Amino acid sequence: MDINTELDFNALFENLAPMGVKKVAVVIGRFNPPTIGHYAVINEVKKFIRKHPKLGLEINPVVVVIGGSKSDADKKRNPLTVDERILFIRSSGQADGVNILSAKNAFEAFSMVRSIGLEPVAIAAGTDRIDDYIRILDKHFTSDDGKAIKHHKIHLERDESAIEKDEDYKKASMDKTLQAAKEGNDIETDIVSGSLARRAVELGYEPEFAQIVGLSHNHVLAKKMFDKIKSAISE
Repeated sequence: MDINTELDFNALFENLAPMGVKKVAVVIGRFNPPTIGHYAVINEVKKFIRKHPKLGLEINPVVVVIGGSKSDADKKRNPLTVDERILFIRSSGQADGVNILSAKNAFEAFSMVRSIGLEPVAIAAGTDRIDDYIRILDKHFTSDDGKAIKHHKIHLERDESAIEKDEDYKKASMDKTLQAAKEGNDIETDIVSGSLARRAVELGYEPEFAQIVGLSHNHVLAKKMFDKIKSAISE
């Protein structure tokens, strides 16, 4: 963490809102673009809520779209603006009832959840970030009298190819998946990622892209998203 980030972090928690009245599960990510993988996560979180009634969580989760940071300047990795991502999520018909917020980072995200009277108790996020998020919550998000609040990780099954770090291997794996899709094979949800969707745009695979982003039923919206991403990554 650099000094500027640390200063922003400290300032944020100096003004942290009181403990939220209602407990919620939070889904946090970039959603760039939103995909069937993201919608599957939201559905898994809804199942978690129903399976754990003793936690007292609100029936619908809060979805936080992360954007506005320096990384957004990289249009190849972050082609859609925050507002565009939220618009596509809401228009997809696959995230009905969820409360959608946007934030620059996880610190701001959890603070914003509290600012609207909710308490982030259960968290779903990428495996590379979830442990850090839980540490943040355990350390800073206590009750108003300073007592610890139990925070829960929502376990998500992901295929390793969806989170592969080696870029060459990842690209080869994505190309193989997309080629199989062009030959009529379904794309498994657990291997879907924003990277796969962006790769489909790079290759001009519109029908496959529509499947990845869960918009095979809405070709107009899928085309709009495809074109926006294509324009952004071509700049």
